[in-house]
Amino acid sequence: MEKHIDIQKCLLAFARILEKGEQVAEGYLLEGVTARSLDDGYTVILGNRECQLSIYFHNKFGIESASQKSTDAFIKLLYRIAEE
Repeated sequence: MEKHIDIQKCLLAFARILEKGEQVAEGYLLEGVTARSLDDGYTVILGNRECQLSIYFHNKFGIESASQKSTDAFIKLLYRIAEE
């Protein structure tokens, strides 16, 4: 996977998950991805069992993941959700 992550696509995936996903205790769930926002109004978190992407103010981001392979698969899934 490329070193660059398209944050705009990830934010679009976030919006799609909120729109089409099922509300659960952690936020909204769609295709195994949970989406939620923090109370600060700027931070959104997308995650599954293996990876978590936090997007902060000014499109800064952080990723916590078990492996690069997990990260790559997760980002590809987010891009696919964004394009649906």
